[in-house]
Amino acid sequence: MDILKDLAKALGVNPVIVLIQMTGFWVLYFALRSLLWKPVGDVIDGRAGDWRKSEGEIEASKASREKLEAEYTGKIAVVERQAYDRLTALVKEGVAVRSEQLVKLQEDATRSVTEAQASIRAERDRALREAGPQVDALAKEAAARALGVKL
Repeated sequence: MDILKDLAKALGVNPVIVLIQMTGFWVLYFALRSLLWKPVGDVIDGRAGDWRKSEGEIEASKASREKLEAEYTGKIAVVERQAYDRLTALVKEGVAVRSEQLVKLQEDATRSVTEAQASIRAERDRALREAGPQVDALAKEAAARALGVKL
């Protein structure tokens, strides 16, 4: 024990002060643990629980969004198919109406051409009838001149 006393004296260490400092350290440690570390740890644990709860809600929202997205994708596909079918029906109807109109227009054009040809024939016949006597007179006059005879 004398060696420890001599060593403590040589190092300048007083055992009473060491015991007081150790006691102070342990008092400070327990005070900080109960007044600071425990409340801070509780707050951190509470925050971690809030994070886990938020993560769970986010995952539930994500699953719900994916379910709705799949549902909407299916509905959009149905609507697009219906729109395509409707558009196809409208195009077919338009083609049919166009074909009918083309047939009517062709018939009208044929009728118009027939009427025009008949009108042209009638005009030609009328012109020939009206020009017939004049042509005869001109032919007689030309023949008389050619023969040198006076009419």
